[in-house]
Amino acid sequence: MTQPPRPRRAPSAAAVALAAALTLGGCGTLVEAVPTVPSATLPPEAVGLPADAVPGPSADRASGTGAGAHEPLEDADVVDLVARMDAVLTEGTEDDWAAFFEGEELVEQQRRWFRAVREVPMDVRELLPDAVVERDTGDGTVVQLVLAHQVTGADPVPARESYRMTVRRAAGQEPLVSAVEGADRSDGHPQLWDLDAVDVTVTDQLVLLAPAGRRDDVTALLPGLESAVANVFLDFGTGGRQRLVVQLVDEATLRAIADDTGLAVDPAGVSITMQGLGERPAPGELGVGVSEERVDRVVLDLDLLVEELAFGTPPGGWGLMRHEAVHAVMDGDPDVRPPVWVWEGLAEWYGYRRDYVVDEAYRAALDPLGEEPLELPDSFSDYYYDSQEAGELAYASSAMVFSFLEQRFGFETARDVGVGLTRVDTWRDAADADALLVERTGLTLEALEREWAAWAAATYG
Repeated sequence: MTQPPRPRRAPSAAAVALAAALTLGGCGTLVEAVPTVPSATLPPEAVGLPADAVPGPSADRASGTGAGAHEPLEDADVVDLVARMDAVLTEGTEDDWAAFFEGEELVEQQRRWFRAVREVPMDVRELLPDAVVERDTGDGTVVQLVLAHQVTGADPVPARESYRMTVRRAAGQEPLVSAVEGADRSDGHPQLWDLDAVDVTVTDQLVLLAPAGRRDDVTALLPGLESAVANVFLDFGTGGRQRLVVQLVDEATLRAIADDTGLAVDPAGVSITMQGLGERPAPGELGVGVSEERVDRVVLDLDLLVEELAFGTPPGGWGLMRHEAVHAVMDGDPDVRPPVWVWEGLAEWYGYRRDYVVDEAYRAALDPLGEEPLELPDSFSDYYYDSQEAGELAYASSAMVFSFLEQRFGFETARDVGVGLTRVDTWRDAADADALLVERTGLTLEALEREWAAWAAATYG
């Protein structure tokens, strides 16, 4: 049985990075990571705080005597603490891990975290000391550390997820962690293991993380997930990977992982690009580098997919999985600026081009236009940040470009044009895009947009 495509999407990380670059004027360098200063305390402005946000020492701050007193950690103390935590993560027990933390709620959350991170198959699973964010607060020392993790068969390099921990050391006692949070928007935090107890399912093509207790739903969805990934690998290549890491979550958790409060659409899925691990700190020092290579994670709305089970599993796999898998496999370069509509158009078209009824979805998205001419999106705000209706129109119109190409020139040409356009820069001019399109279709970019608009109006107007 066929079913209509779900137009709800959150942006891929590559698209968000590109949108940020365009917002900044297109010529600036994107700063994706908090700069690290080996063996030093980060200044407030380096961690996103105003310069006057961190108070200096005063008599009313705990400093070593009296009730609630603590001793600030020096760099050597941080290095030692993270080394001991890393040893427990590698070979210790859950109880050993829990002993690093205080507060009932935090201890239970960290027990869940430990179980999940240990259960996911990884070639690298390592904690590294990154920086001292604030040496002496009223609650302790705020330190930044990195979970370096390379999921077996999925990650070309280790990914890095950054945490900030508030560490309190009472006089003469071992330090205890009293709070854990993410570092900033580019820190890879949170992942599902930071938010919930996790069940892990590993297949030849997938490493699936889902909330504990949802194994029956995962089992029911698994054939459609595997078929979708198999098709994407076949049509777009694997990028050197054997598997994709996919997190199946509820809507609230999806929004938390997407970590974008500005979204105007209700996200059904997102492809996240995580920073790769760069240089490790020298022995006894702080500071974790960032690699130019990146690692991809797919996050899908579990409940939405369960609802779609009522229609049966599509032979080509779930459209939502196909869509986000295209983003993950393509993993566009944020320094290259193709036409705005290419990123989501290619993924949306491929996700739903088979097994789904797209014509009615296209008509419904275009209907509010009335007599207004159909134009392709020229801003990522059209997809994600303006309104739900604007997002649905942006996705539909972008996907229709590739439906038009497929109808006129065939599937392989439509796919190859999409893949090629993700790699050409149209920020200054359309010369490279024109050359690619003329070779494949005989059309320039301007001619393609003109003929697509006429076809769409005749077909769906």
